[in-house]
Amino acid sequence: MPCWIGWPATRVIIGGVLIHLTLGTLYTFGNMNPYITSYLRYKFRASDTDYSDTAWVYSAATMGMGSTIVLAGAIYDRFGPRKTVSFGCLLMSGGIALTYVTIQHSLALVDLTYGLMFGLGIGISYVVPMSCAMKWIPDRKGLACGLTVAGFGGGAFIFDYVQTWFINPDNDPLPKHVDDKYYFTQEKILSRVPPVFCVLAGCYAALQVIGILLLRDPPEMRLVDEEDDEEGEESSLTDGGLPTSFTSHGRDEQEQYVSWKQSWKTKDFWLLWFSLFFNSQGLVFFSTFWKAYGQTFIHDDQFLAVVGSFASLFNAGGRILWGYLGDKFSFKVAMLCLCAVFTVLMATYKLTELVGKSLFFIYVCLTFGTFSGNYSLFPVATAQTFGQRYFVQNYGLLFTSQVIMSVITAFTAPYIQNVIVWYGFFLLSTGCSFFSFILVLALKQERPFI
Repeated sequence: MPCWIGWPATRVIIGGVLIHLTLGTLYTFGNMNPYITSYLRYKFRASDTDYSDTAWVYSAATMGMGSTIVLAGAIYDRFGPRKTVSFGCLLMSGGIALTYVTIQHSLALVDLTYGLMFGLGIGISYVVPMSCAMKWIPDRKGLACGLTVAGFGGGAFIFDYVQTWFINPDNDPLPKHVDDKYYFTQEKILSRVPPVFCVLAGCYAALQVIGILLLRDPPEMRLVDEEDDEEGEESSLTDGGLPTSFTSHGRDEQEQYVSWKQSWKTKDFWLLWFSLFFNSQGLVFFSTFWKAYGQTFIHDDQFLAVVGSFASLFNAGGRILWGYLGDKFSFKVAMLCLCAVFTVLMATYKLTELVGKSLFFIYVCLTFGTFSGNYSLFPVATAQTFGQRYFVQNYGLLFTSQVIMSVITAFTAPYIQNVIVWYGFFLLSTGCSFFSFILVLALKQERPFI
């Protein structure tokens, strides 16, 4: 199998990283959540608004992201990578810019712009750069995917600082304590919340334009004709529902694929779907609430911004590391290790309150570095199991598991928090990650990444 290397491949990966740097600012929501919630509580005297209410912003973004990845495949096939990503980035950056207006009116409108529109844009743009990178480096899919999505993990490293520096440059503490939660009340801080969305949208758009200009498919990669697709759908499945082969025009070798119309009927698909589903509980919870939890015993806003920024480096590096481990060993081995580490972290998180800042810093970094592996291992497992031809659509179907978990987490967060508070979240995440470990064990057939 040929391996496209050199400047053209490097350029595509750089473009993908720049695009994912902006898409990955989804992880800055944990940093922004205290500012957004505080603004809504005190600007409009909505004293009943708390962190469990604004968790719907993140859930709406995740729902938007998951619901459009399959659609992105159809747009990608018809218009190519640049137009597809341009459309997605326009939705994303436009939604953030509109939040300057919507946050001054209601939380529901923030859910729409900073949540749903943001997520719809991410979903359309997310998988295309990964698909391009894996086409340019087909014999190292794990590395290609890990390098590209490293940008998604690293976006918060830059923009956590930008957000905190813009909104709270003097590092003023959170003075208001309500039911073990802290909120800003300073007018000078709250007045800076709406304008920060304009600043962020402008920064994201600039990076996206550069990334889009660098993005393209290899010149010899041609999609299979629709007529061949129809024939291939019947012949590409074995009795067990796994791929046999198809012919990619313009290339000499036979490759394997399963249509997105058939993949969901296979046992492997559902094992992967439920594995990601249960792993998603911990990562959705932690991405949303890590800063709110830290504020219960750490009253230093800039320190928490530093924690978030360094954690994003682990988020980026973890994607490369786990992708490399998937290439070197297998998806199954790498994912078993990931689930085991994440389970231990969640089970022992309350120790951070006893030790303080130093252990909290270490745990947050390790947590982001661990769950980030889901986003380099599952895409490559999808391409390895079902082929490259329908990768975007198949991964979109797989990603619906995270959408459903996001909705469940948003609905149940207030009840869990009221009954067993923070310990309940950590205990639930521990159980879900361990169950994902069991599901990965059930993947009996080992197949090397292709």
